Amino acid sequence: MATKSATVESTMAKLEEAKKQAETKAVATEVKEVKETAKKEATPKKAAPKKETAVKKEAAPKKEAAPKKAATPKKTVAKTESKFYIEFAGGQIEAQAIMDRAKEVCGKKTIKTLNVYYQPENGMVYFTADGEEGSFAY
Repeated sequence: MATKSATVESTMAKLEEAKKQAETKAVATEVKEVKETAKKEATPKKAAPKKETAVKKEAAPKKEAAPKKAATPKKTVAKTESKFYIEFAGGQIEAQAIMDRAKEVCGKKTIKTLNVYYQPENGMVYFTADGEEGSFAY
Protein backbone atom coordinates (compact mmCIF):
# COMPACT_ATOMS: atom_id res chain seq x y z
CA MET A 1 0.00 0.00 0.00
CA ALA A 2 2.82 2.36 0.60
CA THR A 3 3.79 2.07 -3.07
CA LYS A 4 0.32 2.92 -4.25
CA SER A 5 0.14 6.07 -2.17
CA ALA A 6 3.61 7.12 -3.34
CA THR A 7 2.56 6.61 -6.96
CA VAL A 8 -0.65 8.62 -6.44
CA GLU A 9 1.29 11.43 -4.77
CA SER A 10 3.88 11.56 -7.56
CA THR A 11 1.12 11.53 -10.20
CA MET A 12 -0.65 14.38 -8.41
CA ALA A 13 2.62 16.33 -8.22
CA LYS A 14 3.19 15.79 -11.94
CA LEU A 15 -0.37 16.94 -12.67
CA GLU A 16 0.09 20.11 -10.60
CA GLU A 17 3.39 20.83 -12.39
CA ALA A 18 1.69 20.41 -15.78
CA LYS A 19 -1.07 22.87 -14.76
CA LYS A 20 1.52 25.47 -13.71
CA GLN A 21 3.38 25.11 -17.00
CA ALA A 22 0.17 25.46 -18.99
CA GLU A 23 -0.75 28.62 -17.07
CA THR A 24 2.72 30.07 -17.59
CA LYS A 25 2.53 29.40 -21.34
CA ALA A 26 -0.92 31.02 -21.53
CA VAL A 27 0.27 34.14 -19.71
CA ALA A 28 3.38 34.34 -21.88
CA THR A 29 1.24 34.09 -25.03
CA GLU A 30 -1.07 36.86 -23.82
CA VAL A 31 1.88 39.11 -22.98
CA LYS A 32 3.35 38.51 -26.42
CA GLU A 33 0.04 39.35 -28.12
CA VAL A 34 -0.33 42.57 -26.11
CA LYS A 35 3.21 43.64 -27.00
CA GLU A 36 2.61 42.97 -30.69
CA THR A 37 -0.65 44.92 -30.65
CA ALA A 38 0.99 47.86 -28.89
CA LYS A 39 3.83 47.80 -31.38
CA LYS A 40 1.43 47.81 -34.34
CA GLU A 41 -0.53 50.74 -32.90
CA ALA A 42 2.64 52.71 -32.15
CA THR A 43 4.03 52.49 -35.67
CA PRO A 44 2.40 54.94 -38.08
CA LYS A 45 0.87 53.47 -41.16
CA LYS A 46 2.41 54.51 -44.41
CA ALA A 47 0.08 55.78 -47.06
CA ALA A 48 0.12 53.79 -50.25
CA PRO A 49 1.47 55.80 -53.16
CA LYS A 50 -1.22 57.04 -55.47
CA LYS A 51 -1.25 55.52 -58.88
CA GLU A 52 -1.34 57.96 -61.73
CA THR A 53 -3.93 57.17 -64.29
CA ALA A 54 -2.98 57.41 -67.89
CA VAL A 55 -6.45 58.49 -68.94
CA LYS A 56 -7.30 62.08 -68.10
CA LYS A 57 -10.84 63.01 -67.36
CA GLU A 58 -12.48 65.22 -69.88
CA ALA A 59 -13.62 68.59 -68.64
CA ALA A 60 -17.25 68.47 -67.67
CA PRO A 61 -19.45 70.71 -69.79
CA LYS A 62 -20.38 73.93 -68.03
CA LYS A 63 -23.89 74.11 -66.77
CA GLU A 64 -25.94 77.06 -67.82
CA ALA A 65 -27.07 79.25 -64.98
CA ALA A 66 -30.67 78.71 -64.11
CA PRO A 67 -32.80 81.82 -64.45
CA LYS A 68 -33.36 83.53 -61.13
CA LYS A 69 -36.76 83.04 -59.65
CA ALA A 70 -38.75 86.01 -58.53
CA ALA A 71 -38.53 86.58 -54.82
CA THR A 72 -41.51 85.19 -53.03
CA PRO A 73 -43.31 87.80 -51.00
CA LYS A 74 -42.94 87.34 -47.27
CA LYS A 75 -46.03 86.57 -45.34
CA THR A 76 -47.04 89.47 -43.19
CA VAL A 77 -48.45 88.87 -39.79
CA ALA A 78 -51.44 91.02 -39.11
CA LYS A 79 -50.95 93.08 -35.98
CA THR A 80 -53.82 92.98 -33.62
CA GLU A 81 -54.54 96.06 -31.65
CA SER A 82 -55.84 95.53 -28.19
CA LYS A 83 -56.80 97.98 -25.51
CA PHE A 84 -57.46 97.48 -21.84
CA TYR A 85 -60.20 99.52 -20.18
CA ILE A 86 -61.04 99.95 -16.52
CA GLU A 87 -64.65 100.71 -15.67
CA PHE A 88 -65.71 101.89 -12.24
CA ALA A 89 -68.72 103.78 -10.97
CA GLY A 90 -70.02 104.60 -14.42
CA GLY A 91 -66.69 105.84 -15.78
CA GLN A 92 -64.22 104.29 -18.18
CA ILE A 93 -60.42 104.77 -18.33
CA GLU A 94 -57.97 103.20 -20.76
CA ALA A 95 -55.06 101.48 -18.96
CA GLN A 96 -52.51 102.67 -21.57
CA ALA A 97 -53.48 106.28 -20.87
CA ILE A 98 -52.66 105.76 -17.20
CA MET A 99 -49.28 104.20 -18.14
CA ASP A 100 -48.43 107.10 -20.47
CA ARG A 101 -49.35 109.69 -17.83
CA ALA A 102 -47.15 107.86 -15.26
CA LYS A 103 -44.20 108.07 -17.69
CA GLU A 104 -44.78 111.82 -18.12
CA VAL A 105 -44.99 112.47 -14.39
CA CYS A 106 -41.80 110.46 -13.78
CA GLY A 107 -39.84 112.79 -16.08
CA LYS A 108 -37.32 110.16 -17.28
CA LYS A 109 -36.68 109.64 -20.98
CA THR A 110 -35.92 105.93 -20.65
CA ILE A 111 -37.47 103.69 -18.05
CA LYS A 112 -36.41 100.08 -17.56
CA THR A 113 -39.05 99.03 -15.04
CA LEU A 114 -42.42 100.71 -14.52
CA ASN A 115 -45.06 99.44 -12.08
CA VAL A 116 -48.40 101.26 -11.97
CA TYR A 117 -51.17 100.84 -9.38
CA TYR A 118 -54.57 102.49 -9.94
CA GLN A 119 -57.12 102.91 -7.16
CA PRO A 120 -60.42 103.87 -8.82
CA GLU A 121 -62.31 104.34 -5.52
CA ASN A 122 -60.20 107.41 -4.65
CA GLY A 123 -59.00 108.28 -8.20
CA MET A 124 -55.28 107.97 -7.41
CA VAL A 125 -52.48 106.38 -9.41
CA TYR A 126 -49.31 105.23 -7.65
CA PHE A 127 -46.20 104.17 -9.57
CA THR A 128 -42.57 103.11 -9.23
CA ALA A 129 -40.20 103.84 -12.10
CA ASP A 130 -36.74 102.28 -11.75
CA GLY A 131 -37.06 102.39 -7.98
CA GLU A 132 -38.42 105.97 -7.73
CA GLU A 133 -41.92 106.37 -6.32
CA GLY A 134 -44.60 108.83 -7.37
CA SER A 135 -48.35 109.40 -7.54
CA PHE A 136 -50.96 111.58 -9.21
CA ALA A 137 -54.73 112.00 -9.29
CA TYR A 138 -56.58 110.64 -12.29
